[in-house]
Amino acid sequence: LMSIRDLRTFLAIAEGGSFAMAARTVHRTQSAITAQMQSLEEELGFALFDRSKRPPVLSEAGRALLPRIAEVVQVY
Repeated sequence: LMSIRDLRTFLAIAEGGSFAMAARTVHRTQSAITAQMQSLEEELGFALFDRSKRPPVLSEAGRALLPRIAEVVQVY
C-alpha cells in the first residue's frame, strides 16, 4: 500500500541523485530504500527508475510523476 513515506523517499532519490544519498536523507539503509522503491513500482505497475545506469536514474514515467508526487507531498 502506497504511503506518504514512499513518496517522500521517491523525492529524496530524485533530489539527491542516488539511492545512497536518499538513504542518508531519510535515515534508512540503502537496501531498505531499494526494497521500498521496488514495492512502490510493483504497486504502480511500472518502473520509476532506470536501473541499467549507475546510479539508477528516473525513468520517463518517474520524471513524468515527479511534479505530481512533489505536489502531493507538499500538500500533505
